[in-house]
Amino acid sequence: MNPKPKILNRKLLSIIYLSLFIILAACQPTEKTVTIAVDGETITRTTEANTVGQLMQEAGIQLGELDRVAPDLYVQLKPGMAITVTRITEKTETITRTVPFAQKIVVNEVLPAGEQRIQQLGVNGEEEVTTRITLENGAEVSRTEVSRVLTKAPVDEILIVGGKGSLPKVTFPGSIIYLSGGNAWLMKESTIARRLLTTSGDLDEHVFSVSPDGSRLLFTRAVTETGDAPLNELWMVNARIVGEKPISLPVQGVLYAEWSPIITDTRIAYSTAERAPGQPGWRAQNDLWLWDTTRPIDTARRILPPNTRGLYSWWGSNFKWSPDGTKFAFATASEIGVIDATDGTVTTLKEFPPYQTRSEWAWVPTVSWSPNSAFIATVVHGEPEADVPPEESQVFDVWLFAADGSISAEIAPKAGMWSNPQWTPHGIIYGNAINPLHSVNSRYKLIRVDWDGSNPTVIFPQGEQPGVEFPVVVHPDSSDAAVVVYGNDLYLLPDNGSPAAALTANHESLAPQWIIPPRSPVVATPVITTTSTPNLAPTATASKGAPRENFAD
Repeated sequence: MNPKPKILNRKLLSIIYLSLFIILAACQPTEKTVTIAVDGETITRTTEANTVGQLMQEAGIQLGELDRVAPDLYVQLKPGMAITVTRITEKTETITRTVPFAQKIVVNEVLPAGEQRIQQLGVNGEEEVTTRITLENGAEVSRTEVSRVLTKAPVDEILIVGGKGSLPKVTFPGSIIYLSGGNAWLMKESTIARRLLTTSGDLDEHVFSVSPDGSRLLFTRAVTETGDAPLNELWMVNARIVGEKPISLPVQGVLYAEWSPIITDTRIAYSTAERAPGQPGWRAQNDLWLWDTTRPIDTARRILPPNTRGLYSWWGSNFKWSPDGTKFAFATASEIGVIDATDGTVTTLKEFPPYQTRSEWAWVPTVSWSPNSAFIATVVHGEPEADVPPEESQVFDVWLFAADGSISAEIAPKAGMWSNPQWTPHGIIYGNAINPLHSVNSRYKLIRVDWDGSNPTVIFPQGEQPGVEFPVVVHPDSSDAAVVVYGNDLYLLPDNGSPAAALTANHESLAPQWIIPPRSPVVATPVITTTSTPNLAPTATASKGAPRENFAD
């Protein structure tokens, strides 16, 4: 036999045995001396552990969830290695901080120029600020604010500054009542005859309605408390008696309220909401109630129960009482219709896709009645021009609808979402967006048309002046003259085509109401009976953080 294969086999076996010996030797624990810095001391330790994690277990060092070890627990130990354990803890700290009040300056065109008066003293507010504090080995290394909660709202200091003589005298029939600086003001027949109706400075703009004879103003005051406090409270003031104090009404959480259009009627219509966290701060009930203010609140009659019609019911609906007092026009984010004031029957006149705002507000059009209560003017979300989803369409058209559903007509295509059409005795005034396909941020020109939409004429502003931000137009029932809001001031548009005349100059005037009382017996201010306040019906609907007078979805 050939001996060479045996020699080769012996050499191969020797190599295999040597390799196994080396591997086994490498796997045997070897002693290593390392140091551990932990809890303020340095420990020298001789160990046979293979990793930092094994060493921690062997040394009985307990690690918290936030503690940091360097090198990491999975790292192989080496002789002479220095290991550091950093103890990390967190704690929270809540402190109360002062929220300084702001100073609000209101120009009063009645006071002499330069004269100043403090209408309301400022009061600092308070907030609770919670901070997370991180400590390493007992020493603070960082602070992170976790929450900030307003526990007491600051009260603005309101400084009245005289501005008499800053505007020429302007005369007009009847009375103009408007909001300015959180208060209600009245001008009677002239810009010179101007006086305050309220002094609280907290009117929240949700409700601002004057009775048909101009004697009573219905308004809401904000409630600054948080938690279970109502959104606001409903109040009334006599607009004819100088110095008359406002009266609190037993209705809370109101998005819409309006006096009956019938001069001899002491009823109001209202719709409610409950306070909600986040924006917009309420959740609408979309209900509708009628209450005779001369009777206890528990006699209020519910026309509509709480409901969630449409995708944006949380925002609310716009309502408008018809001039004959028999019905209400309503608008939600996706629907226009009529409600019978007697039995609450709802008739839908038009449905359309709701506008996707991608924000915390909803678009809801306003509604306006013709003087004979037969037609409604409003805005409809139109079909998209490009290949985009219907809810993202930038097209908004002005439409007219017969209240009985027999007629509907588009009279102003691509007018813009804030067109806010309003009937006048001889036509319709609406806003036409200067940039109609970006009308959410566009300015508007005011257009007057005949009732059928013909003969459009720009009436304001004229020339190269920028348009209005949101078309607010009011007019007395007996005239085509109008008051508009421009740059947060009021302007009179005479019915004879004369240039607009400024009525205010303080840059914070809005929500005008113009009343020329008809020649009929004056209705006495009702006596408000305030029995125990029941669970006020369900809620109402509102519109965008929409312009100041939109209270719908």
